[in-house]
Amino acid sequence: MKSIKFSCILMLLFFSMIFALESAKANFEQLPKLRGDEPLPAGRPIPYNGVRQYLPGADSIIGYTSYELQRSGSFGQRIMVDDFGQAHIDWMWSDYPNQDERLCTWNARFDNGSYYGMVPASPSWSGYVQLDITRDVNPDSQRTVIAYHYNAGAGTMPWIDIDQGNLWGVLPNDPKGPEVADHVWLVICVASNNNIIMVTGDSYTSSSMHHLYLTTDQGVTWSTSVDFDSCTTVSQSLRGSRNPGSQKVVHVWTQTMDLSTVSQWCMDVYYELSTDNGANWGSPVNITNYTPPASMNIGDSAIWAFNNTIAVFDTSDNLHIAWGGHLAWVSAGDTLYGGDRAKIFHWSEATGTISTVSSPSTYYTEPNGFWLEPWVNGAPYYHSGAAGSWRTMCDEPQLVVDPTNNDLYCLWHGNDDSTDVALNNYINGELYGAYSNDNGLTWTDYVNLTNTRTPGAGPGDCFDEDYMTACPFLINDSLFITYIEDKDACAFAHAGEMTDNPVHCWVFNKNLITGITEENALGSEYANPALEVYPNPFTKTTEIRWQIPDIQMQETGSKKQDVSLKIYDVSGRLVKSFLLPTFNFSLPTSIMWHGDDNSGCKLAPGVYFVRLETDNHTEVKKAILLR
Repeated sequence: MKSIKFSCILMLLFFSMIFALESAKANFEQLPKLRGDEPLPAGRPIPYNGVRQYLPGADSIIGYTSYELQRSGSFGQRIMVDDFGQAHIDWMWSDYPNQDERLCTWNARFDNGSYYGMVPASPSWSGYVQLDITRDVNPDSQRTVIAYHYNAGAGTMPWIDIDQGNLWGVLPNDPKGPEVADHVWLVICVASNNNIIMVTGDSYTSSSMHHLYLTTDQGVTWSTSVDFDSCTTVSQSLRGSRNPGSQKVVHVWTQTMDLSTVSQWCMDVYYELSTDNGANWGSPVNITNYTPPASMNIGDSAIWAFNNTIAVFDTSDNLHIAWGGHLAWVSAGDTLYGGDRAKIFHWSEATGTISTVSSPSTYYTEPNGFWLEPWVNGAPYYHSGAAGSWRTMCDEPQLVVDPTNNDLYCLWHGNDDSTDVALNNYINGELYGAYSNDNGLTWTDYVNLTNTRTPGAGPGDCFDEDYMTACPFLINDSLFITYIEDKDACAFAHAGEMTDNPVHCWVFNKNLITGITEENALGSEYANPALEVYPNPFTKTTEIRWQIPDIQMQETGSKKQDVSLKIYDVSGRLVKSFLLPTFNFSLPTSIMWHGDDNSGCKLAPGVYFVRLETDNHTEVKKAILLR
């Protein structure tokens, strides 16, 4: 392959076309090196038109950004919940060209569901923000810790900043860092004793080293714990245990098997563990040991890890790791392919077993159960990467543990419908979830959590939920996530048109993943339908109709029975109860339901369940309220 010198702009255009992966094996194309200071294009962002998809639970728009890209590589952590049940949230913000820079922005959700409001949380020109919370037995002393890189006059450096109090919003406060130029793309975590651990990368140099730093005094002084080999990607993640008495911290990353050819695509997943709050680290452990390209011949295939990892400790203090992987294979002519068949994988320290989280998509022809890129099924093809830069169809997992029973929840971004492609021929991504109640050995079929298909949508009209991170533990049976509603699918701000993109905080009950359905919701027992909701979906009013078959009347010897008709939201909360007289059930019966609750307040749009119960009959139907 000819050697080509790229300008910054040409390199970034190339950066958006990396998924062809059809180079000869000996000259497999390298992904361009990331800098982190990509310029924004000229021109005003396409304004947000106010049209949004309403999701079940508490889904709030907490801000906007014209810079939808939040991170390349592992997404890390941008939301965490303190002991008050308050969510601390951040994201990378820009309103270009009003300000020809990007900043970190902070917001917080109080336990009553209200919000603090957007707060600029970093000095000028900063980005790729991460977040955690200090630990303290007194919740009032728990404070936001944010981390980002920015140029302080001596080169771009990693920094942390700590709020002055719990949800005071005094940011920027007093940024501090190890003051090492060009160590960027940082991630952080806070250990149980409030040590802060930071991992950075050499994004501006030819080196492929990453660096792990430690501060024991909230950023005043720093020490270098470990320098480690990576693969020039930002694949690292950190997590501290939240179990009482535990001092565990884990560092997870992907590491290349072959620097000379495929580099950033052919990777294993490694972790190293600290049992003293990040002061000392054990030896790196390779948990995948995938087949390297040098061992592959024509006709061979192998699974390789890509550049996204996440970890969590369960309440037994066992480690769980999830990552995105893809299928690579060698065809005639000794050509190496990969990147278009993807899966989400999970590894458990307790069992040592790797399992597949993402069940095969029902929309695809499924070679070996992989999710496929759109062009495999003849969908529109854009350059060489319909999934977008540094992305696959099934990637960027987040792990969440239920502290009451150690059930695991895995969320990820992807696309399970090869027809859901935007006008620019990029996929409209959605958020998915599955759960496990056996330490991750087996997982449920996936659930499309957002289900916002917008095929053919143009800039400003897309629903591409992306850059999602989750609080790693359930709070009162609910998951807390934040994500960007990208209104121009996968056309990153530094490589395409800009849009005003809403930033969401979404809180939803675990039942959205574990499954409230017509078949099992709230004790449904009857298989033959007698209950109907029409129209469905509906905007303001719908008719609920029922008629019990004669065979059911014969079981009681009477055609007159008492009836209970109740409506629940997706979390199982009762939102409406109808007081109904005794009915003759041999005749069709109906009642109108308006989109309000018992207090006369409008219900939020989303999924609801209508439950009919008589003396010997229980049935549930799903109803979808739109606005």
